[in-house]
Amino acid sequence: MLQTTQSISLNGSSVINGTPVVNFSTSLSADQAYSSVSMQIVDMELYKANKDNVRADRDAFQKQADTLVDGLSVSESK
Repeated sequence: MLQTTQSISLNGSSVINGTPVVNFSTSLSADQAYSSVSMQIVDMELYKANKDNVRADRDAFQKQADTLVDGLSVSESK
């Protein structure tokens, strides 16, 4: 029996005034109930000065990841 599972990688950045501040990434799979978001700070000064904006971007990224994982499927064929 063939069993397939869809999976994708999602990447994003929080950008302030044209400068990347934080990079986000996650891997999504149809057989996961939850996706974990990785966050890498690339500009600490801008991050500290813009935490509210970066956290809003993080939340938006998580929401997009949740929407994508809800659309993935697992299928079996005999």
